[in-house]
Amino acid sequence: MKTMATGKGKWQLWGVCMVGAVVALSFIVEMCWGSFPVGIFRFPLNILVMALWMMLMAMMYRGRGHRVTRFLLSREATWLSLGMVAVIGITLGLQRKPASTAWPMVVSLLFVQSHLLLVVMRGWRNKGGVRWRFCLTHIGLLLALGAGYWGAADREQWRMPVHNFPSNEAFTMQGEPRRLPYTLELKDFAIEQAENGTPTHYEAQIMVDDERVTLRVNHPYARTLSEKIYLVSFSSSPQGERYAIVEIVSEPWQWLSAAGIILLIAGAMLLFIQGPRKGRIENPI
Repeated sequence: MKTMATGKGKWQLWGVCMVGAVVALSFIVEMCWGSFPVGIFRFPLNILVMALWMMLMAMMYRGRGHRVTRFLLSREATWLSLGMVAVIGITLGLQRKPASTAWPMVVSLLFVQSHLLLVVMRGWRNKGGVRWRFCLTHIGLLLALGAGYWGAADREQWRMPVHNFPSNEAFTMQGEPRRLPYTLELKDFAIEQAENGTPTHYEAQIMVDDERVTLRVNHPYARTLSEKIYLVSFSSSPQGERYAIVEIVSEPWQWLSAAGIILLIAGAMLLFIQGPRKGRIENPI
């Protein structure tokens, strides 16, 4: 028994070391060659790569005797994933540029998702049938993480000056023009300034086609589930005309993230309603 325990501890330690080595290597790649080329994985290539990844995970699950799969299904991988999720959350909260462009973030998120998917394959049902609260929480977390990961390349961002006449010409962050399928027109603009002239608050009344909306800083207008319009700043032309500057952010995978959050909430509510299961230990994440 002691020999078996020692052997088990060795391959679990091996797994932790391998993950640490890969993450360390990703930092070296980031420093030497720059950020991960997210842009090349646009639709439909990201769908294809995601499908291949899921097929690989299914094949690994069928061969559960391999120590890589055994490690990914171990308690050590669970704690490692939880730590990575915490670090990822802090990183996303503190930095302004998308974290999906950093090699360490790409590698860490892939490990967390691989662990989650294998755990879902293993524990979605037992002798009592489908484990609904397990499925809701784990699949919800997988969808919430996966939406930002696999859909990062499909995220688009434009800026646009909005004048007192209808216009649909926006610009990418590189300055390339883009025609929107709707028009924006500035109707009113209000600025509050401090005594030293520094703006403290501003908002704009804008027509989006035939709909009048109010934009404030950090209070965007959701035109669709996947597209939001933000008020960024204001400026003026040499002729004295004031205009608003807005930012349009399109995230086609936002619906998947929303679905994941809904599943997480449903799983948490089911856990609260049913309470802890006595006499049965739920598999960890």
